[in-house]
Amino acid sequence: MTPLLDRRRELELITTALRTAATAGSGSLIVVTGGIGTGKTALLRALPALAERHGTRTLTAGGAPLEQDLPYGLAGQLLEPLRPGAALEPPGPDPYGELLAPVADHSAREPLLLLVDDLHWADPPSLRWLGRLARRLPDWPVTLVAALREGDPGAEEPRVQDITDRAAHVLRPGPLTQAGTAALVAAALGRPADPAHVTACREATGGNPMFLTATLAALSAADDLVPAAERAHTVRELRLPALRERLTVALRSQPGPVRELAKALAVLGDGTDPELVGRLAGLDTTGQEEAARGLRRLGLLAEGPEPRFVHHAVRDAVEDSMTPAEHEHVHVLAAQLLHRGGHPAEQTAAQLLAAPSCQDGWTVEALRAAAEAAERRGAHQDAARYLRRALLGASPSGPDRAALLVDLATVERAFDPLAAVRHISQALLLLPSAARRAEAAVRIPPSLLGGGPPPVVEAVGKLACELGEPGRLTGDERELALGLEARLRHAAVTGPGGLPLCAARLRELGPAPALGTAAERELVTVLLHGATMSQSLSAAEVAPLAGRVLQHEPASPDHVHTALPLLVHVLIATDSLEAIGPWLRTARERARARRATVPQALIAIERTHVLVAQGRLADARASADEALALGVADWATLQSMTAVVMVALETRDAELARRLLSYRPEGADHGYRPSSLQLIRGSCAARRGDLPTALEYFLDWGRSAERADWRNPAVFPWRAWAAGLHYRLGDTGRAHDLVDEEYARATAWGAPVAIGRAQRVKGALTAGEKGITLLRESAATLEGAVNGMERARTALLLGRRLLRAGRAEAETWLRLARDQALVCGAPWLAEGAGRDLRALAGSRTRQTVAALTRAERRVAGLAARGASNREIAEQLEVSSRAVEKHLTHAYRKLNVAGRTRLADVPDLLAEPGAAVPPGTYRTAAGDRTEPKHRGT
Repeated sequence: MTPLLDRRRELELITTALRTAATAGSGSLIVVTGGIGTGKTALLRALPALAERHGTRTLTAGGAPLEQDLPYGLAGQLLEPLRPGAALEPPGPDPYGELLAPVADHSAREPLLLLVDDLHWADPPSLRWLGRLARRLPDWPVTLVAALREGDPGAEEPRVQDITDRAAHVLRPGPLTQAGTAALVAAALGRPADPAHVTACREATGGNPMFLTATLAALSAADDLVPAAERAHTVRELRLPALRERLTVALRSQPGPVRELAKALAVLGDGTDPELVGRLAGLDTTGQEEAARGLRRLGLLAEGPEPRFVHHAVRDAVEDSMTPAEHEHVHVLAAQLLHRGGHPAEQTAAQLLAAPSCQDGWTVEALRAAAEAAERRGAHQDAARYLRRALLGASPSGPDRAALLVDLATVERAFDPLAAVRHISQALLLLPSAARRAEAAVRIPPSLLGGGPPPVVEAVGKLACELGEPGRLTGDERELALGLEARLRHAAVTGPGGLPLCAARLRELGPAPALGTAAERELVTVLLHGATMSQSLSAAEVAPLAGRVLQHEPASPDHVHTALPLLVHVLIATDSLEAIGPWLRTARERARARRATVPQALIAIERTHVLVAQGRLADARASADEALALGVADWATLQSMTAVVMVALETRDAELARRLLSYRPEGADHGYRPSSLQLIRGSCAARRGDLPTALEYFLDWGRSAERADWRNPAVFPWRAWAAGLHYRLGDTGRAHDLVDEEYARATAWGAPVAIGRAQRVKGALTAGEKGITLLRESAATLEGAVNGMERARTALLLGRRLLRAGRAEAETWLRLARDQALVCGAPWLAEGAGRDLRALAGSRTRQTVAALTRAERRVAGLAARGASNREIAEQLEVSSRAVEKHLTHAYRKLNVAGRTRLADVPDLLAEPGAAVPPGTYRTAAGDRTEPKHRGT
């Protein structure tokens, strides 16, 4: 049961009245009034126990809307215990007197407390009887406590006023205090509540007991009743459906102006201009003020200069009370008032979203303006909702609908690119001219066109033919033709035969292609990417032009909707990463400011690719996780997720590999495109030790890559991977053939990372001094290269070869490999180098200890165990000077700083001469030798 809180004053007044009636025989009337939910009923329910303590009998009754037509219904409830079975309506000439007699008779024997709840709903005869009773109370020991809802029309009835005017006290229970709220929350929790949680509850409900109790019940039902500051926001956002019926009944009984004002407030929301609210409600200033007073007295309107509901549950109840026709009408009227009054477009759009039947011409204009405003503040999904609503008012097959579809697709690119492609495809069927269709088509990101349905690609191809060759066009038409060519060439390069043509087309543009416009940069980027993938040009030819493109291109998040992401692949393949990192960081910050999900995810993918190319695997994994968290796997093609695949391969991350395999079913991309999933499957098979299966996966991917003209080893070194597996399976001939081809292609391309990687694999497969020479060449090639992981791998292999050959420089290369691997975030590589270093150190220690003379080993062994020079001299029966001489020689041969470092030489401690001799004893400092002569 809910405890009664913050009602001490009210209980004291009622207690005094009961005491007076019991001792002086004089009763009184007390009225409890206030808005809805203020705790009037709860107060009345607490009084029977109070009356019992004062020897007073309690009789209760309550009014109800459905019983107002039942004569003497409320009076009958009160008197039933005093006159069981008696008729409700006395048949005599003085029915009121007959009904007063039982009260007079019983009160003569014991005092009475009469409790009447919801007096405003009492039937008229009962009200007249209560009026007669109220006049007689001073003569009888009867206390009458009546509760009624302030603001209800029934409370203004003359018969009700006749009763309340005779009240000795009128009590208005106020909102719960902070302490009272804390006690109620604690009672619901069963433990003390967090202060922030209490404050949130009180602020959300205004301390109104009804709203507060419903809030706590809703939280409990949602299993979210946690007394913690971090959960406080849930209180303010909570809906209270349990109160809707009660609030709806309260509103339904209000006069028309009050209901209209409530509807206007519910539709327009808090903080709306009062004049606009009044116009929507159809009320003049006086009528609006009177209606507002009614809502405020009812307890549904907060205090303050602007009309505002005390709780959003009131708004929910108002909306529930409206019929569908009323709902539609008031929202349409609100939209018209807002639009004509020059209010913000999104306010108008919010009303139109709730009124789908309104399809007048002005609605499209208003919704488009709202979409533009939403885009400016980064609310892309809101903008899309406005434009989808605008489509309801557009013609089914006209250019106005096509224009809306294009606008919608442009917005959707920020969060749902697949939907954007669908809507542009629909618009292409409706736009009247080739130029306008081209304007729509160039909004399709090239990566999505290449992975999209073939009919869309065919439609764009026909459009390009219709528009004409770019060289024959000028102005905007030339820009559109270049944009279409860039998209079609990107779609073509994913299939066989398209890549080799890119270099020829690039040469047609001259030694310094124009890069002044976005379309020119797009086309050059696609051509550079095709030439890179097919290795039709060298890195030295590609890199300068790629750098020029980046210099001309602003670091905008919108670049992800163009062909510019391909430039990252080109720059990585040419080892030209100096400028792209800062450029992408700037683009990422701007995408975050716009709150555009898709650009953020795609830029994270681009950064992942750059970080992998730099060998920064830990940072690359974090960037890949960011992209996956933004939902990139829900809409991106496998080709655009290559960077994430590379992270899984480079980091040997089985969990990431599993996630990638689960994201995409077979056939998600076109069959002629090499599937990155084959590489992941091959890597997983290799980790399981299933080398034949792993090799088949890599070879299958390589065959697909060759068919698609993906020949550049700087992009995917699949031959190196396959060569290693061939070698481990014993097929050294095929392994050498593959790596020789890899090396030849890498040399022809000319990028240091690709060359150094191929040299390392050749060295790994080549035995003897020739293999060491190849590894040295790899290290020299990779010195200063952008990829630290490749340097670490080469250093590790070279260090191991030198270690097996007994070369002193092995330690230098192993330390370099360990340190570089730690910097790159490759702990498995660092641990491998660390094991080799520990093995090398152990070998050297054994050799050094073996170089000591027998006497030096015995002296050093005893010193390592903590014996002093004097104790060693006594144990070995030599002079202290001889001990010092042997130790000096041992320090030099062992290369240690002094006796404190001798314990770090494990082989020395294991020497027989260093064993604890008979007569030693243990101390906290180590083993000590028992002196032969204690008196010495």
